[in-house]
Amino acid sequence: MAQSKVHATPQSTEIPARTLTTTHSQERTLRRVSAWLLLFFLLQGELGAVWDREWHAYVGRDQFWTPPHTLIYTCVSGAGLLALAVVLWETFRYRRHTPGVDDTSTVAIFRFFHAPLGFSVLGFGALLSLISAPLDNYWHELYGIDIALWAPFHMMGVTGGLIGMLGMVYVFASEAAIERASTREPRRYFGLTALELGIVMTMGSILNYALTGFLQFPIITIGTIHIDTYPLPLVAGCLLFMLAVLRSTQKVGTATLLIFVLMLHTIVVELFVPWAIRTAVDVQHMPYRQPGLIPHFQLDYALLPIAFLLSALIIDFLAYRQQRKTDSPNFSMRTTLIIGALASLPILLFTPFILLKYTPYAPIFLPEKGIPVEPVQMGMIVVVSVIIAMGFGALGAWLGDDFGDIWRWSKR
Repeated sequence: MAQSKVHATPQSTEIPARTLTTTHSQERTLRRVSAWLLLFFLLQGELGAVWDREWHAYVGRDQFWTPPHTLIYTCVSGAGLLALAVVLWETFRYRRHTPGVDDTSTVAIFRFFHAPLGFSVLGFGALLSLISAPLDNYWHELYGIDIALWAPFHMMGVTGGLIGMLGMVYVFASEAAIERASTREPRRYFGLTALELGIVMTMGSILNYALTGFLQFPIITIGTIHIDTYPLPLVAGCLLFMLAVLRSTQKVGTATLLIFVLMLHTIVVELFVPWAIRTAVDVQHMPYRQPGLIPHFQLDYALLPIAFLLSALIIDFLAYRQQRKTDSPNFSMRTTLIIGALASLPILLFTPFILLKYTPYAPIFLPEKGIPVEPVQMGMIVVVSVIIAMGFGALGAWLGDDFGDIWRWSKR
C-alpha cells in the first residue's frame, strides 16, 4: 500500500539503528502486553456470560446490576478502554512518524486515527456491546424477564462480543506473524510460541462463548416431528476454528489442542457458575425462581467438548498425512470442503448422546408424543437434516480456511 503524504518520511532523514531497535521493541511490548490483558478480560467476560444465562434461569432479573452483569460490563468496559487507549496512543505515534508505526502496521479509521487492525475491530465490538446495555435494560423494563437468546438487544450485545473476540484473534495473530518474520527464536510450549498459544486460547474462548446460547436455537416443526437446530452453529463454529487454528499456526495437532483448551474452559465454567449463583443468592438473601431448583456442577456440560474431539483428531490426522506428502498441512479447497462435511458427522452423533441428561432438547429429532411417525417420513427427514448439517460443516471449514490464511499473514 502506498504511504500517505501525511506520514511520508523524508529520504534525507536517517534514524540510528539502535533507536529503531529500541522503538520496535517498545512497540512489540505495548501490543503484546495489551493482548494478554485483553485475554484476561475475555476470560472474565466468558464467565460472566454463562453466569448471566444461568442467573436468569435460576434467579431472574430484579435489577440491571446483577452480579453477572457487573462481571460482564466490567470486562466490556476494561477491554474497550484498553483498545481505545491503544488506538489513541498509536495515532499519536503515527502522527509523530515513530519508526514501526506506519501504513504497513496500522489501518486508518475515519481518515484520522491509525491503529492496529485487531484493536480497532475489538474497540468497535466493545462499543456495540456497551450501547446494547441500556437498550437491553429498557427492553426488560418493558417486557420483564426474558431468558431467550433472540431478544433484539441480547443479539446486539452478543454480536458486539463476537466482533470483539475476533478482533482479539487479529491482535495475537499479527504479533505472531511479526514474530515469525524476526530472526529471534522464541520459546515454545507444546510446539507453539506464546503468541500462537494466545491464538488457540482466544479461539477456545470464542467457541465456549458460542456454547452459552446454543441450546436456545429455534426448533423447526415438520408435520409431527420437531427438529432441534442447535447442532448447526456447533458444527459450523467448531469446523471454522479447527481449520482456522491449523491454517494460522501451520502446526499439526492444534485442532485437537483447541478442543482440550475448550474443555478446560467448560470445566472451569461449570466449577465457577453454580458456586457463584449459590453464593450470591445466599449473600443477598434472594429466592430462586423455582424453590428447590438449585444449580450444581453438571459433568455432561463440562465434558461436552468430547463430542468434538473425534472431528479434531480426523482433521489433525489428515493434516499430518498431507504434511508428510507436501511439507505443508494445508489442504486444497475441494479437500477442505469434503473434510468439513465429513468431520461434522461425529459432532452430530456424539453431542445429543452427551447432553441426554442435561436437557430434554438434546435429541435432534423430537417426534410428537402419542402420534406415530411413518418410518419413511422419519428416514427422509433424517437424511435431509444430515445433509444440511454437513453443508454447514463444509461452510465452516471453508471460512476457517480463509480466515486462517488471513490471520497467518496479517501483520497489522
